[in-house]
Amino acid sequence: MTNLKNKVALVTGSARGIGKAIAVRYGSLGASVVVNYSTDEKRAQETVGEIERMGSVAIAVQADISKVADIDRLFAAASEEIRPSRYYRGECRR
Repeated sequence: MTNLKNKVALVTGSARGIGKAIAVRYGSLGASVVVNYSTDEKRAQETVGEIERMGSVAIAVQADISKVADIDRLFAAASEEIRPSRYYRGECRR
């Protein structure tokens, strides 16, 4: 994976730890990144800032992925804010 320009990565749990590392990596490869967090908005915004400083687009969206309504809201926010032509899911390769 070397170029994710014009792709959107929605990374759950990306305010810290492994999720953050994945989000930052995708941002460094040119993807627009949706930083999902459950409770720590400050860390999520820090992750967004780190991605934006690399020149990529990033937004933070609070959602508890154990709740269907939150998942729907997460994808709606991603679609409204970033308007991707196609989502890139890290766990699926095509």
